[in-house]
Formats: sequence, structure tokens, C-alpha cells
Amino acid sequence: MTFDPDIHTEALHLMETEIVAWLTTVTPDGVPQTSVICFVWDGETILTYSEPGKPKMRNVAANPNVSFHLNCDPYGTHMVTLEGTAAVDETVPPSDEHGAWTAKHRDPYRHWGMDPHETAATWTVALRITPTRVRVW
Repeated sequence: MTFDPDIHTEALHLMETEIVAWLTTVTPDGVPQTSVICFVWDGETILTYSEPGKPKMRNVAANPNVSFHLNCDPYGTHMVTLEGTAAVDETVPPSDEHGAWTAKHRDPYRHWGMDPHETAATWTVALRITPTRVRVW
């Protein structure tokens, strides 16, 4: 499932420029768990990195179904939500070697006082989300 560039121009802009989003995974006993994540949109999938063994990683291992949504404006417009599946992607380079990731997160890392190389050494698991349903309004 992809965005229609003729209809979803603003949503695509948000997918490319927003720094953080909300990822909801499901615990093995069926409880939704939401986490703030950084991400990169490549036009078809969402990439994020995680520390190994974190609850969201255990949840994805047990149930790959996830939802992803961006912050909206104060009035609830310009909303982007996706439903999809998540899986570890071992073909992705570390975040400090991923061109699109480093370009997008250079300023946020600086703002947060994070070192890109230390972050890449800690957040070592690449998680790729493949959308199956997109909702935009």
C-alpha cells in the first residue's frame, strides 16, 4: 500500500520531514504498547532503529502487526496513520552509515545531545515497517 502522490501531497511531505512518530506494537497478551520513534520513509517502507531486547522488539517478534502515526496539528487535521507489519531487516547498515538516516537526524541528534556513532552502537536493530493500509485526513 502506498500513498497517491496526486492526493496525498501533504501527507508525503510529512512522512519525509517529520522527525518522530508513534509506533504501536502489541504485547504477547494482546495489550497495545506505544513508543515514540525516529524514522525514515523511503517511499514504500518506514525504517527505524531500536536497542535489542526492548519491549517493542519482543512484541514484533510475537506479533508483527503494528500501527504508526504522525503528530497532527493542534486541531486534529493533517493526520497520517498507517497499519502494517514490522520485521527486523538485517540488510540495513548501522544508522551512522545510512545516508538518508544521517541526513535527516543530524540536527535532531545535535538538539538532543546525542552522538551519532554512540547511538548507532546502542540502537543496533533495524526495524522495517511495511504499510498495508494508509489513512490520511
